[in-house]
Amino acid sequence: ALVLKREIYSRLVATLGVSHQRTLLNGNNLANSLLSLELWVDGIALLRDLLPAARQSLGSNSNIALLISKNIALALDQSPEGTRDDPAFDSHATLRRRDPFQCQHRRRPA
Repeated sequence: ALVLKREIYSRLVATLGVSHQRTLLNGNNLANSLLSLELWVDGIALLRDLLPAARQSLGSNSNIALLISKNIALALDQSPEGTRDDPAFDSHATLRRRDPFQCQHRRRPA
């Protein structure tokens, strides 16, 4: 199955480009499959390749860019080679989207 996932991802890159939303999601799924098989180096490398493309084409706060950032952090946390000194743990990898339903505290007029 992994061979098929790699082939599909390669074809999407060739036809749609690496910055297309479908390609990014498919690449993220491929990386998750690699990580589930404990192929840490390949999975993390793929996620690191996807993140700049996702940020550039969709924006830093897009759901896909945040998903890829989260998966990099989780993979580094679970990987035996990952450390907190890794560049993926920088401030850009941990951006959070603001919750529009979160209560905003305001001062009441006196």
